[in-house]
Amino acid sequence: MQSRLLFIFMLCRTLYGQELSNSTNLDQSYTWAQEPIGYDFPVALYVPDNGGLVPEGGYPVCILLHGGGGNGDQMINQFSNVLSCHILVAPTGYQNSWNICQENSDAPDTEFIGSLIDTLQTFANINPDKIRILGSSNGAALTNRLFIENDNVGVDRIVALVSQLNTSQYHDTSFYKPSGSTDAALPNCGYNTTANPITSRAYLSICNDNDPSIPYNGGASVGVEFIPAEEAAYLIAQYKGYSGSMISGMMGNPLGVPLIFEYAYPEQEVYHIRGNAFHGANESQLEYVKAFFEDCTFPLTSEDLANSDAIQLINNTQASSFSLTNLPEQAEVSVINASGQSCKIHRHQQNSFTIEEAAGIYYIQILVPKQKVKIIPYLNKK
Repeated sequence: MQSRLLFIFMLCRTLYGQELSNSTNLDQSYTWAQEPIGYDFPVALYVPDNGGLVPEGGYPVCILLHGGGGNGDQMINQFSNVLSCHILVAPTGYQNSWNICQENSDAPDTEFIGSLIDTLQTFANINPDKIRILGSSNGAALTNRLFIENDNVGVDRIVALVSQLNTSQYHDTSFYKPSGSTDAALPNCGYNTTANPITSRAYLSICNDNDPSIPYNGGASVGVEFIPAEEAAYLIAQYKGYSGSMISGMMGNPLGVPLIFEYAYPEQEVYHIRGNAFHGANESQLEYVKAFFEDCTFPLTSEDLANSDAIQLINNTQASSFSLTNLPEQAEVSVINASGQSCKIHRHQQNSFTIEEAAGIYYIQILVPKQKVKIIPYLNKK
């Protein structure tokens, strides 16, 4: 353990102040019973091309965790167009899986990801307070472990895609983590130590009611017992201070095409999305992820201003406020809610806007005469 800590210290000291690039090597080596000689976790990278310019405060980073049988390169390919303004960091798990309960891997995955986060925060072009984690399927189960077990306050947003909490991770009215190795033969797979997740993180769960692998309404699958998806989100909201009734069933807010349903606890920054994309994600769900992560793309060159892609959303530090870059002088801006109703907004100097609405997901419409130019999802934090 001491040699491992020394390795992390030397790595961070070597990298501190440097800029992360597509050629940076973030691979890390670990030893455990299965790999006594050591195993190198490979880490794929995507750094946006912004002409050498770094966003104010540094890039946000999203750590992408693949599903069982997947790998980091696949996750980069899937999400580079969804989170085009984030640096994407995508490790590959031991035997292409993550250690939850019955997997072949007994790797120290939470320790590895925790160390990876620490390393990322040393780079000069990284925003150390905007480290996000998105996991899919088996990777979402690890994401939920990290939500529960990792205490780095720089991790500000979590997305668990097609795998909600299981009863190993939450039982007897508490969150749990394993004190040692996970093992399907042990009670609750060895998750026997109570945990207190930090409450500063926003959390989004996306599940599908026709998922053939992970039962939306709860039940046994892949060696664990799943909590019903809507209840799992409610339990997290409760832990973060919500005292009302569970939002469930027909109470979901319909959004988008393809149609999805939102179950939102905005004051606690806990959101659940129900869809019907089987064991995957549809366009509406990915757009929601983009809005939840407050993703943006960078202003383009002047020759591209006629292209609607040049108009980009910037979330201002002031609540209920946003700006639009490269907005044509003749453009009209409006905001609608999920039901298609117009919302009251105020336009200020330098194409800055404020919105008089409750927290939630809205849509910014940009129009030039006789033409709808662009619709941008916007997460309003009241």
